[in-house]
Amino acid sequence: MQALTFYGPGDVRVEEVARPEVEEPGDVLLRIDRAAICGTDLHPYSGRMELEEGFVLGHEYLGTIEAKGDGVSQFEEGERAVGSFFVSCGKCWFCRRGVPMKCMAIRVFGMGFAMGDLPGAQSQYMRVPEADLTLRKLPEDGLGDEDLLFVGDILTTGYDAVRKTDMRPGDVVAVVGCGPVGLCTVMAARALGAGRVVAVDMVPERLKLAESLGALAVNPKETDADDVVLELTEWRGADIVVDAVGSEQALAACFPLVRMGGTISLPGMYVEDAATVPIGDMWLKNITITAGVANIQGHMDEVIELIRDGRIDPKVIISHRMPLSEGPEGYRLFEAKEAMKVVLDPST
Repeated sequence: MQALTFYGPGDVRVEEVARPEVEEPGDVLLRIDRAAICGTDLHPYSGRMELEEGFVLGHEYLGTIEAKGDGVSQFEEGERAVGSFFVSCGKCWFCRRGVPMKCMAIRVFGMGFAMGDLPGAQSQYMRVPEADLTLRKLPEDGLGDEDLLFVGDILTTGYDAVRKTDMRPGDVVAVVGCGPVGLCTVMAARALGAGRVVAVDMVPERLKLAESLGALAVNPKETDADDVVLELTEWRGADIVVDAVGSEQALAACFPLVRMGGTISLPGMYVEDAATVPIGDMWLKNITITAGVANIQGHMDEVIELIRDGRIDPKVIISHRMPLSEGPEGYRLFEAKEAMKVVLDPST
């Protein structure tokens, strides 16, 4: 089969690789109908994260079940499904307590040996372990693939970033970074009842899209984001601030925006071992920080219902639709911020 494989920073290739097979009772073989390039995929592509040469990339996907193991009970061959970017065991201490993203045996598609050695979804076929936990059936009510493609990663990550805070209806939420995760966070915050959402970024196209989603768009090159948030909140600060980037610079920008007793949420992936934080300011303001991998499997069903109800429309962030054969160009565009979100079709 054809797949996108990694060979070093800036070097992604379309290659012929072995087609996977069902190996364990809980597996399904999924024919990939759509895949997407995620910001996390850019970590190895930009050199921030090591990955083995020849590894198949990708972890945002949906497709059709072509074969299944004897232990799969929730799906039949021919059904279509969208899946989580990670696989959990469902049996360990963490899984039993409803936090599968902390599974003792967690594996992530397309992220190399260190993250479970599962070849990824930017390919024509993919083996999905623990399918009953990892996948969700696509609703049969007129929704398209692009409505649901991001449920297994960035959309539910943005949703989780807000949901796991103590946000109340009418609260002010500030989102630092308006890439795909940031825009999904804007949509989720509004769907969950935020009074106002402030979107902070320096890319005009991203800010324009955030504004179309109902956010107050702020470009720090032109306007002081701190002043905007303070004036909007009678000089208190935002109730929730989300670092949707995953960088020390973005994190530093969050602290002046948050009110006393507020929360900073960090859904963006950090690959660094350490970052500087203003611990004195954090202590004096009673700031709560919540961070980490999103509870994708715990929230996928809720997010699907929000899409079905028309309260979230994630496909608006798609800027490029390309065949799998043009995947290397998709990576170049995305890394250069010339694309908002790239969707790949492995059938072409």
